[in-house]
Amino acid sequence: MTTNKRTLLCAGLTATAAPAAKATGLAAAAKAGVAPSVAGDAVTAAAEDFGHLIHRKPQAVLKPASAADIAELMPWAASRGLRVAARGQGHSVFGRVMAEGGVVLDMTSMRTIHDVQPDRISVDAGATWSAVLDAALPHGLTPPVLTNYLELSVGGTLVVGGIGPTTLRYGMQTDNVLALDVVTGDGRQLTCSPNSNPDLFDAIRAGLGQCGIITRATLRLVPAPQRVRRFNLFYADLRSLTADQRTVLTDGRSINCRAPFYPTAPAPGDISSRVPSTTTARRLPTMMPCSPACPISAARR
Repeated sequence: MTTNKRTLLCAGLTATAAPAAKATGLAAAAKAGVAPSVAGDAVTAAAEDFGHLIHRKPQAVLKPASAADIAELMPWAASRGLRVAARGQGHSVFGRVMAEGGVVLDMTSMRTIHDVQPDRISVDAGATWSAVLDAALPHGLTPPVLTNYLELSVGGTLVVGGIGPTTLRYGMQTDNVLALDVVTGDGRQLTCSPNSNPDLFDAIRAGLGQCGIITRATLRLVPAPQRVRRFNLFYADLRSLTADQRTVLTDGRSINCRAPFYPTAPAPGDISSRVPSTTTARRLPTMMPCSPACPISAARR
């Protein structure tokens, strides 16, 4: 069955970017036609987002125990014209995880790491990227792209794309998803991938939660480097910096190359003008792997 984006949008779901409180008795409440509710603290928290500029109070906040709870809620909410928003770690801004007068789903209650295989890992949408990394590293594996801040939820970053230091080489986090379990606006539980419900798969990834709520994700894994080497290089002009960037990016040895800019060159004696030290670490899969010296002028190091 092919499910296109227009059909999904017409299903009555208005959900947004990320997954606030517990859905005990959710199904019974929905069947009885009564709005399920939780403690006022959870509702108050869900009325704020990370920017603290927009305030929209939901009618209820629920912590689903499973995808089935969400599937029960969606048609119940749609029949009453209630908006539904999924919230993870609450790092979205501009009200994207809010549902004024509606229902906010606190997806932190769904954070199980289900399975680690040689090339993939299956996790609930509420799991954080730090939990994913903790599960994968003992197997010598890592997701190709990690956000700089690892305490974001998997579902929360996948609905906005998911960018990280290694995006230049591996693409977005959404480019490294193998399959998604989703609840649509009309309460259907579907699995989508490039080969199964591909239109839904494309609509969900970086879709701002407008076409369904992610409940589980199967993510690609790659071998994690055993050791990494990190260089801090300082340049007096942009031309030299970009020339060396091209070198380390095209020779295939760098997986992370970032270039912060300073308004002026450091003054003599400034700590930033000293020759930086080389450091190694074991939990830095986004840094430069150990390799022979790159052909970069030693005077620039």
